[in-house]
Amino acid sequence: MNNLESKKRLSQFLESFHLLSTEELAIFLRAFKYQQTKRNQPITSCVDSKPRLYFVADGLLRHFSTMPNTTQQDSTIDRGFVLPSTFCLSAASFQPTKVTIIHSETIKRTTLLYLDRCLLDQLFVQIPVLSLLFRQLMELYFFEMEHLNLILHMGNCQMRYEYYCLHFAAHIKQVPDKYIAQFLNISPSELSRIRSRMAKGKPFKANASPSFVD
Repeated sequence: MNNLESKKRLSQFLESFHLLSTEELAIFLRAFKYQQTKRNQPITSCVDSKPRLYFVADGLLRHFSTMPNTTQQDSTIDRGFVLPSTFCLSAASFQPTKVTIIHSETIKRTTLLYLDRCLLDQLFVQIPVLSLLFRQLMELYFFEMEHLNLILHMGNCQMRYEYYCLHFAAHIKQVPDKYIAQFLNISPSELSRIRSRMAKGKPFKANASPSFVD
């Protein structure tokens, strides 16, 4: 997806809020820069923490955290996936984190539009209605987090996987199994067994417990 196509997708997304005038929308769109990424390319991390707001025009990202471990290698916890036509902001980009480091990484070839924090602050002054727009974006973000939280607290691992498939139906085949397993807090072998049971139409056994990732 080229720069023009990316800006068009962003424009359509912003127009859906019916808040910006034609002139304000044009100013806002011009502020975004184009970035084409490769597969498994870090976007934000504790090492390279750029204060930026990202818009995923095309492709797929994942958010994950590293949890310090004193006895072995740091643990990796997947926090969810960022779908196309979605804004993405890692907390590490705007404020320091101590215990949990939040990262963003591409899963596949991804097209991004980004806006530096200093320019965003200027636009908040130049276009006051942007504050209302971003308030609504934050509401959408927290609604999404509620969905993800629900997935992780389903009754058993098969229910969690089934709900995950429903939630990410359009992109289920694009996410590697190891990331799905990490997100659902099960082992890759348990994920394989779940799929096998579902393919055979077998119900999940209530006394079976999920195998958690080491």
